Amino acid sequence: MICLTGDVHQQSYRGTDTPFSSCSEVELAIKYAKIAAQYGIRITLFLTGKACLEEPDNVKSLAQMPHCEIGGHTFAAFRDLRSRIYGKFFKTPWGNDAHQMRDIVKTIESIHAITGKRISAWRNHSYIQTTETPRLLESAGITWVSDEVNANKRSWEPLSQAMRSLPINIHPDHEHLLHGKYQHGKSKQSKLVGRVSIKEWIEHVKGEVQAISDVGGIATILAHPLCMEVADSMMGFESLCRFLQLFPNCWVSEVDAARE
Repeated sequence: MICLTGDVHQQSYRGTDTPFSSCSEVELAIKYAKIAAQYGIRITLFLTGKACLEEPDNVKSLAQMPHCEIGGHTFAAFRDLRSRIYGKFFKTPWGNDAHQMRDIVKTIESIHAITGKRISAWRNHSYIQTTETPRLLESAGITWVSDEVNANKRSWEPLSQAMRSLPINIHPDHEHLLHGKYQHGKSKQSKLVGRVSIKEWIEHVKGEVQAISDVGGIATILAHPLCMEVADSMMGFESLCRFLQLFPNCWVSEVDAARE
């Protein structure tokens, strides 16, 4: 079983890859989704609430694709003033439980207002959690969280009676791929150590997916639409989808049902 996921930020977000694409992340998510659809692959895309407010028509188009599940990815990827202040003084942009809960609820409501859908899956920006994150997400109606990066885990785990964790067990693209500033010589050489080309990354991912599939596990992939675009205009991503069509696939929210 494979679970293909991606993270999508608001147009005003300024990240590693932003200067290297003329398209917004939501626009690229639509391109990404269309490629996945060609190979019959369901995808779960985690969106910031602010992306919904900045590009409502594009988000609505994305959410209407029958193979695309929308999840939450914080409201503004911690680009809001309060999160910046908390990050400086409390060493976490979440600050306190009240701020985190407001952010979660605001994200859920923003997605619902544009898509008409109540989300059940969540991934925090940069995987940032506090000890209270699972409880707060559960109280807001979230039942699946995919924050842990752990190559040794092969399936989902219960966090409580209603909350489940689906670990990312395939090398994530953002941390391992040559892309954006890392690809265009705008980063120190020391920052390039361990990073690989899109071709190498795709081949590595294929090997990991096959190994997990061979033992009956769930291969959970994180491939950002923006990373895939700036690496090679999504040619590598299409190659990956062509390979992934050989395996059963599902959304994050249906992993347990898909294995029954």
